[in-house]
Amino acid sequence: MEMNNNNHIAEMVFQLAEETFAKLKSLNIPPYPKYYHDTFVETLQKSGDTELMDLTKKHSYLFSNAQQEEMVSETCFGLMKKGLEEFVKTNDNLKFISDETSINIDNIKKDYESVDTHQVLQAFDNFQGKILHELQAADETIAKLKLEVERLERESNIDPLTKAHNRRVLVKDLEELLSVGRDRDMDMHLVMFDADDFKQINDSFGHIAGDKTLIFLSKLIQNSLRRGTRIYRYGGEEFVVILNRTSFEEATKIVDRIIKETSDSKLLYKNHDIHLTLSAGICSHKRTMSADDLLDTADKALYEAKKSGKNCFRSAH
Repeated sequence: MEMNNNNHIAEMVFQLAEETFAKLKSLNIPPYPKYYHDTFVETLQKSGDTELMDLTKKHSYLFSNAQQEEMVSETCFGLMKKGLEEFVKTNDNLKFISDETSINIDNIKKDYESVDTHQVLQAFDNFQGKILHELQAADETIAKLKLEVERLERESNIDPLTKAHNRRVLVKDLEELLSVGRDRDMDMHLVMFDADDFKQINDSFGHIAGDKTLIFLSKLIQNSLRRGTRIYRYGGEEFVVILNRTSFEEATKIVDRIIKETSDSKLLYKNHDIHLTLSAGICSHKRTMSADDLLDTADKALYEAKKSGKNCFRSAH
């Protein structure tokens, strides 16, 4: 009886999986784990199957994607562990080669009166060949690990959803800029954007729609900036842009254009038009300002834009 029940549950899970993939394909959304997870849960809830929903609650760890945030750190730890293992392995091999060669030379030295020069040279050649082979193998392993670490470092600087730079890079970039301009006013303006009424999008259309909205906004803002200007995801639906070597007048034109382009845009999701608007706060750099000062001031200006009716910007300069 239990076997039949398990087969029944398995069939339901496979059916839900097929529906999930079909839904993602129809929406032109790649089946990344997070998207698949959210869509699967949404499909499960709509199915109304109490038996399967009870099972997911009982084994909730199988349906959670909370571990994703730890993947990069775990991978880095794995690379470090692998690197140490390779180092120990290479060290042991070199020690073995050294000990083996030492024995061979000692045997030759016992009968040094009739030593064969060719034999000695052959022994050293063998020793050198084994050492070079081991070192070459170690160099190749180190080069591969170095490339992997560099790739992970690049990925750790990027928000995986929107492909914007993350908050850690924002702080680093700000500190570098401020280190050369603490004692003078710079033509640098920090802009904080925030999607208006973003919670309503999530509540009305689901988190996948919210994610597509953030991806769309990130691309729209990035395409409105000059080449080389970075966009950062500050948190949630907030994005930050640093407009360096830009006059205040030019900065306000850029921000105003981004807000207008967002308001004029249309994002289609499940045959529904999602109307997007942005609010923004601009903080112009003044001497002795810290990174926190810039961010806090821009945030306050953003709050004023929200109070003024949204879909606009306010500045502090």
